[in-house]
Amino acid sequence: MKNTPENKILTSSEIGALSPRVPRQSEALIDVPKPKEARLFLEDGTEITYLPEASGDITPGTPFIKKGDRAKKKWVFRGRATDGNIVLEQEGGEGVLVSLRDFEAGYKKSRKVYVEKTREGKEIKLDTEEILKESTQFYATHNLREFSDKLPREIKISAAGEARIREALKEGFDKAMILPSSEIQKGNIDKLLGEMADKPFPGLLETDQYTAYYMYEPDTTKNATPRNRPAKKAYLVLYQSGSIPPETRGKTPPQLDQLFTQKKWDGLTLEEYLIIQRKELETRKNHGFDAYFDTAAQSQWTWLLDSRVSGGVVRASWYPGSHRVEVYWNEPGFSNDLLGARPVVVVEIEV
Repeated sequence: MKNTPENKILTSSEIGALSPRVPRQSEALIDVPKPKEARLFLEDGTEITYLPEASGDITPGTPFIKKGDRAKKKWVFRGRATDGNIVLEQEGGEGVLVSLRDFEAGYKKSRKVYVEKTREGKEIKLDTEEILKESTQFYATHNLREFSDKLPREIKISAAGEARIREALKEGFDKAMILPSSEIQKGNIDKLLGEMADKPFPGLLETDQYTAYYMYEPDTTKNATPRNRPAKKAYLVLYQSGSIPPETRGKTPPQLDQLFTQKKWDGLTLEEYLIIQRKELETRKNHGFDAYFDTAAQSQWTWLLDSRVSGGVVRASWYPGSHRVEVYWNEPGFSNDLLGARPVVVVEIEV
């Protein structure tokens, strides 16, 4: 029998060479694309070439300030130059080369803090680093490890996103949380219900203590589709700790959609509502944030305007008479003078 390539009999050494334990060059790395070089000009006009890649846990785009600089001039990490120096970009767009040693000794990450005043003169401050820390701790202490693990290490927000944050603060959005992608939230809806709407919280009055939640048509309601959320990305959600806006009460979802579009608001989703009502309960030690009342001025019963089922829109509240969170859905034409819609502002986090 002739040994053609198809029927060649292999020798013992050739057979042994096929073993995955035999050392060989990794073929998988041959076609891996190298980071593309980028260019920047120094203050004197000299052009430099650098690789826009991370240095340790510092990723391109991370803002820094010089230690001891009272003016807090901004510097942005861009990557490493071909000679190994760190490349920073100044506010004016000029590049600066800094040795790794001087960079580590002389610069620190800049905390992103927004401060604005409302029309009434109330000052509202949002510290993204602090919000990230609080959100991470909240998820970790509520057995939502996947949530905390999927949050970004650094908060990077586009110029448009920053502008929206400032607008929201001026409008009285005084609280915020950072959430993992809506896909992760939705995939953990049963765990969210158990941790956020069912588990007792120590120290509450008996009338405010959680009992088993109620959900109308759970197979439908739990699978409500979220709207207006970034796909597969974490995001910042700002909300108002005060009462539901009175202009939202007594309106149908289509009417509210029109109002929210005009004001550049988003509605809550079911998952966000579960998280935020629990966070507010633990802060206030009562259900004043979302409790149903039989007077419109007091009622915090809310549409979850950005959670939709095939036949309508989800709504929820803490119902004092039953001592529980109750979640329903209604057709788009439904309205009630006691039912409003709590607005939020969603800002995508850059990756």
